[in-house]
Amino acid sequence: MNRHRIGAEYLPDNAGCTVSTVQYLTTPPGRELLETVEHFSAAAPMNVACIARLRRRWPAQYIHAAAIVCECHRRAAAEAGKFPPSPANPQRFWAVPEALQQATSRAVAAHKATRFAAAMPGQLILDACCGIGGDSLGLADAGPVVAVEADSLRAWLARRNALATPTRHAINVIQADIRHAPLQLSSIAGFHIDPARRSHGRRSFRYEDMFPGPSTIEMLIWHIPNGAIKLSPATDFSHLPPGHLELIGENRVTVQAVLWTGKIAATLGPAARTATLLTNNSPPWSITGQPETITRLSPPADWIYEVDGAVIRGGLGPELMRHIGCTAVTIDGGYITSAELLIHPALTAFRVRHVMPYLERSLRRWLAENKIHTPATSACLEIKTRGGLGLDTDALQRRFKNFGPWTILIYRAANGIAVAITERYVATSSLQVPHSTLLAHPPGYEALTDSP
Repeated sequence: MNRHRIGAEYLPDNAGCTVSTVQYLTTPPGRELLETVEHFSAAAPMNVACIARLRRRWPAQYIHAAAIVCECHRRAAAEAGKFPPSPANPQRFWAVPEALQQATSRAVAAHKATRFAAAMPGQLILDACCGIGGDSLGLADAGPVVAVEADSLRAWLARRNALATPTRHAINVIQADIRHAPLQLSSIAGFHIDPARRSHGRRSFRYEDMFPGPSTIEMLIWHIPNGAIKLSPATDFSHLPPGHLELIGENRVTVQAVLWTGKIAATLGPAARTATLLTNNSPPWSITGQPETITRLSPPADWIYEVDGAVIRGGLGPELMRHIGCTAVTIDGGYITSAELLIHPALTAFRVRHVMPYLERSLRRWLAENKIHTPATSACLEIKTRGGLGLDTDALQRRFKNFGPWTILIYRAANGIAVAITERYVATSSLQVPHSTLLAHPPGYEALTDSP
């Protein structure tokens, strides 16, 4: 629930849509308008001529709402979208842009629902500040859901999405401010809340600046001990209530943090934090431990790995390195290294070809002397940095674009800024490696190029 602050309240950005204009799209003439807009926008964005044709039959406010709803559905239902359709649920997903951006994806919501199901299967769950219902749709597979949203349009969208989506349990959407909602808290077994993260119109990462504020969140914890507080991964974790913190990554992007409380936190064990990685067509992978800092660095060996951001943000890099036998290259644990190639869901592997102190002229000289002649389409050089170096990687890539398909890793090492020239690991076989498996030199490995 992302809101702009006006006085003591927050108003959402609904892109000029209202309940009446969006609700019109469910009527027969409104459905015809939606179909027409989808037809016009299928090949290209609507132009002035298309809009003029639509204006002959429909008022401008309905055309605007149809364009917004169609575009959001297209983004939500894309292959990499948050709510791709399935044979069991081919229905339209209803949203406005800001709400879709803030919504929890189907995959992440389903993962969180498993936490509720393990601790309190089939029991009533409150989804506070539910937005357009992304989390509610997942939670309803764990138990019946009462979803509360203050904004009238977003509550309407949540209700529409709940009606169109098959779930194991019912979802009841209520439009109300969670601070004053008419709820019987004693009947609710668990809660999920997605507080706004803006203060005075600017994004804030302080727990104290969330809306509803700490008093409302802690009231929910007091009355409903089993719960989840959805947070930005950038939140300052130092002032949160007691609980178990989980960082969730989806397809190599750290998408959210969740503070679990009560029985749900207990199911995750006595350690303070978990990092969970969700990847398309693969089972979830998690690591749990105490957050630690890294005190010892090593130079890169034959292989260097970029560690998934959820593991790093959770402070679980040292825990991961103990599990897999690697050592740290950077102080944040974002780059780690080993002598043998390891296949692991938290790692992106690069084969090291050369390491040296970072000087642009020295890097240019090495690249020129070891230039790989490849078709232009595959000669894209990639540059990645760690350690707050302040380098313009886009400008560097433009200057080095003709030197071949290397991946250049520039990082802050123990004795200064270093650069590793590497080749990104590419698996050429269809071998499916279980997440619990580590392979040294797996079948089907093939470097991008021959060794220079």
